[in-house]
Amino acid sequence: MRYARSAICVLLGAAFAAPNAYAQPRTTIGVLTCTSGAGIEGKGAADNPNQMTCGFRPTGVWAEQRYSGTFKMGPNAGAPAGKLVWVWSVVGPETSKLPIGWLAQKYVADARSALGGVMVLTGKSNNAISLQAETAGGAAGAVMEVELKLLATQA
Repeated sequence: MRYARSAICVLLGAAFAAPNAYAQPRTTIGVLTCTSGAGIEGKGAADNPNQMTCGFRPTGVWAEQRYSGTFKMGPNAGAPAGKLVWVWSVVGPETSKLPIGWLAQKYVADARSALGGVMVLTGKSNNAISLQAETAGGAAGAVMEVELKLLATQA
């Protein structure tokens, strides 16, 4: 019985300490701007209104990175019509270097963000990166999932 209580105390202590032990300072590391719908670059864009092209402009002296992507809207959101522009602040750990393609991954809606009124999409493979909706009128806030792929590398 004594060992069981000790084990539970150790597990609880580790659970409460873990988030703080690995926490890194988070900051806005740039802005991701995506265009979807009619008139975007790329073959098949007219056939898939959920396809988008994106530019990530990091804060600081780094070059812009280009991505292609797809998005899924929430169940209560209507299908997007026409050309739309989506803007997200990219939040992540403070870093001295942003590798090319760093944002390429799937992002999903963070249920906790719905309580604060601003939709946040959190990276699935690297959850230290998140996208915070900035689009006027909350259009980006209706997005439940985004997947980004590196489009081109700089010469």
